[in-house]
Amino acid sequence: MNACVSTVGNHPSPALQGRPASLLQAVFAVLLLSATAIESARASVPVPKHLIDPGLPRIEDPGKLVDRFLQAVDRGELTVFGQTIARAMIVPVRVEYVYELAGRAMRIKIYSNLNAPLPVPGQDDCRILGVSAVMEDGSITEIESHVWMK
Repeated sequence: MNACVSTVGNHPSPALQGRPASLLQAVFAVLLLSATAIESARASVPVPKHLIDPGLPRIEDPGKLVDRFLQAVDRGELTVFGQTIARAMIVPVRVEYVYELAGRAMRIKIYSNLNAPLPVPGQDDCRILGVSAVMEDGSITEIESHVWMK
């Protein structure tokens, strides 16, 4: 919306003659409110706690990450439905780097196949064939079971 006011001396422009001053106030109020609304919308977007620094990626040697994962497994940190998974029961096959867009943080996940499928408690037609573990500071903090139906 464009609003133009021009005066020559003490005379308003012909387009605004005969119009009340409240019209100018209304136009000004609309412009002010629209500018405030845009800034309010920007202020409501959450600011990420941890920004990813592209100059310093945290991508580590996958072999070292798997070694730390297996050490955590040896400490008994990998459990599925209350059953502790031993090193001999898994084969690590993939290291995943997951970027969380909302928090701008990177998570490291290790995916492993199970040597023998595990049953899902209470489900006769489902088997656990793999697990993913989120690693933080050398410890497993989150475990996902990958379940397939027969």
